[in-house]
Amino acid sequence: MPPSTPESVVPDLSPVAPFLPPGIGESEGAPRLPLWTRDFMFLLGSQLFYFFGVYLVLPTLPLFVADLGGGETAAGLVLGLFTFAAMVVRPVTGWALDTYGRRAILFIGLLLSVFTILAHEWVVGIGLLLVLRLIHGAGFGFETTAAGTLASDLAPRARLGEGMGYFTLAMGLPMAVAPAVGIALSDDGDFTSLFLLAAGLTAAALLLASLIRVPRVERGGGRLSVRTLFERSSLFPATGVFLLTMTYAPILAFIALYGEERGIGNVGPFFAVFAVVLAVVRPLSGRLADRWGYLRTATLGLVLVAAGLVILALADSFVGLMAAGVVYGAGYGTSQPSLQALTVHGVAPARRGAAMAAFFFAYDLGIAVGSIGGGLLASWISLSGVYWVALLPAAIAIAMHGMHVRRRPIERA
Repeated sequence: MPPSTPESVVPDLSPVAPFLPPGIGESEGAPRLPLWTRDFMFLLGSQLFYFFGVYLVLPTLPLFVADLGGGETAAGLVLGLFTFAAMVVRPVTGWALDTYGRRAILFIGLLLSVFTILAHEWVVGIGLLLVLRLIHGAGFGFETTAAGTLASDLAPRARLGEGMGYFTLAMGLPMAVAPAVGIALSDDGDFTSLFLLAAGLTAAALLLASLIRVPRVERGGGRLSVRTLFERSSLFPATGVFLLTMTYAPILAFIALYGEERGIGNVGPFFAVFAVVLAVVRPLSGRLADRWGYLRTATLGLVLVAAGLVILALADSFVGLMAAGVVYGAGYGTSQPSLQALTVHGVAPARRGAAMAAFFFAYDLGIAVGSIGGGLLASWISLSGVYWVALLPAAIAIAMHGMHVRRRPIERA
């Protein structure tokens, strides 16, 4: 039976539609509550360390597979199983967060990640590596769902968009540096330093997480069932993030090949530009969302995403590619935090775990569908054609959110 003792002094705002204005629940004329508390900063620091460890390992796994004697199929499985395991555990993770609290699930995810990364050092065959990737993926699913839910607990209602902007920035910023560091460490075929550094950073994330004073929230997961696995009001923004990441996956998977196809050459600066734009845009767009409304800001971001895809599909030079990185990065960095804030805004604290689980499940599913679908399309049409096709989910998302903006006026905080 789930524990019956409330964990919370945070008031239940009652289940209201997630389209209500930001700031609901704060007294009229009351001073804005601070965002930059010690606990919020510890959470961001923990996420920076955690994702630095993740991005050290992920890009180097194909090299590790080759060192073990595996081929491209094994490399694909190693990467795919990680995402699959994370996606599978997310619904149950959301229910557990609402039923048993945030701290235990966050620690389970971090501990699984530390020990799994360390265990890579003793891998001698592909079979054991696949098992470890499944376990690491499960730990990633636990950690990210718990951390996202905790971020929504710590951020004041009137600054939820801004809080999600900084939270997603902490998750994404290591991508700009960690892959290059990981590849450099494993360049001589010795992966020991790589795994020790990644495990050490993840242990540092665990240490910072242990210092967070987790807000006590009402527990309301109830019995495990299909109804309690997902928060129904979160399905609309989850659909939006699914469509968004369907456009992102082909860029992530095929941009290097696209550079060769178009005769552009080195596309490495694309990701650097993309990361810098995200770092600038995410906090700013979060503030805009708190004032302008999450739906409107998400729709604006999706329009920029579509524009970035058009520029990318037409790009035949390095300058065009960089322009696509700037515009698409601005759109992605604007829409993702707004959709994440929209997922939990207006959701009772006792159901935020289930809501955040729906968001991350949709995120993973969009990456998987976009990668697989993009790969199938690439075998029939050009990669530029793949990016033209990627406009379809972007257009659907724009239309879907645009209709809701017209039907439901969004007030400022």
